[in-house]
Amino acid sequence: MKLLSKLLEVLKKPHPTDFNIAKYIIGSITFGIFVFLFLFIFKPFGLQVLSGKELIKLACGYGSVTTTYLIIHLFVLAIFIRENIWTVEKDIINSLIIIAMIGLCNYIFHSIYFSKTFILVKLLQFQLEALAISFLPVSFITLLKQNILLKKYLQEAEAINQKKAKLFSGSSDDKIITVSAQNPQNDFTCNGNDIFYLQALDNYVIIYFIQDSKDKKEVIRTTLKKAKENLNEYPNFFHCHKSYIVNLDKVIKVSGNAQGLRLHFDYIDEIIPVSRQLHKDFKHIFSIH
Repeated sequence: MKLLSKLLEVLKKPHPTDFNIAKYIIGSITFGIFVFLFLFIFKPFGLQVLSGKELIKLACGYGSVTTTYLIIHLFVLAIFIRENIWTVEKDIINSLIIIAMIGLCNYIFHSIYFSKTFILVKLLQFQLEALAISFLPVSFITLLKQNILLKKYLQEAEAINQKKAKLFSGSSDDKIITVSAQNPQNDFTCNGNDIFYLQALDNYVIIYFIQDSKDKKEVIRTTLKKAKENLNEYPNFFHCHKSYIVNLDKVIKVSGNAQGLRLHFDYIDEIIPVSRQLHKDFKHIFSIH
């Protein structure tokens, strides 16, 4: 029971997603080329009986179907999936779905190409065999990746916590900061050291701050890009994510999980992520390499 409980705990742990469209499309094309070369060179599944031209056409078809499905799968995930809910379990299931759907698409292509009857029993047999073969390596690779990234970000978080003490202390003390709204009458002004972070919300920015020892928030109509311009001269404000600018003076702790670094504040339960695109810049602030 302890082993099962431990396994379930691991499956629920955060896991990174990678929706870099350019990188994923290149990877999809590369995998399609691999499928083509594998079929053309090794001629499995009885393909050795085909002539050279026929083999090339069929292998190109399988490779193209594979690439097309992978790209479609990417856009579906990018629309519906958010990293803050992605886990090891979901990543394993997602990989198995990809394997099953590539098998389905290629089986349909195979049936159409050879004008054969679509036989559901054969498809199900093929899919079960593919999933049975793939389950262990897919699970192993996902868990290995999760473990490597977890160790990496935990080590970086520990190193940053050791260096961050008073690094920005006093950098915005007693300095009045104004975040400009589209309507100047709605400009937000307060002591810079009272601001925790700013969050983008469509065409608005939510400013989280402290006043009279209570945490408060103010919503103004502007963009995070405009707000960043107002804060450029204050080095303790860092644009850590496309949706957040944080006051590093107010960060009490940096933690890490397999998805990256996370920033914690006093008085506020919200935990702010550092995006992977800005991860290197964040480490550079603390001279972490």
